[in-house]
Amino acid sequence: MKFTTPISKIKTEFSLENASSFGGIKIFLEYLEKIKFSTALNHISCGKGRNSLFQVSRILLYLVVGWMLGCERLFHFRKLQHDSLLKRFIGGRCPHHTLLYKELVRLRSSAIRTPNA
Repeated sequence: MKFTTPISKIKTEFSLENASSFGGIKIFLEYLEKIKFSTALNHISCGKGRNSLFQVSRILLYLVVGWMLGCERLFHFRKLQHDSLLKRFIGGRCPHHTLLYKELVRLRSSAIRTPNA
């Protein structure tokens, strides 16, 4: 996944103009960017087509960041869909919260089919 602008290059300002309720997540997003977490997630496959709108790695990255922001249930991800910092980090638009249910079911079924080594 290629980001247009690295999160570390985004200017941080301490004003209420363009404020986000998730502004403190910038430090965590910089950390994930630094350790190349999204690159590590790219090695996970579950039989989903490469031309799909949201790759598995992008869904998993969204889930990890959402859980760090306090989304305990999947429908809590509704409030994250329009956050501009998170959309920039994910690489475009965020997946709808109903898609997360389907993707977790797909991951579960692919994990059941593949035997553990």
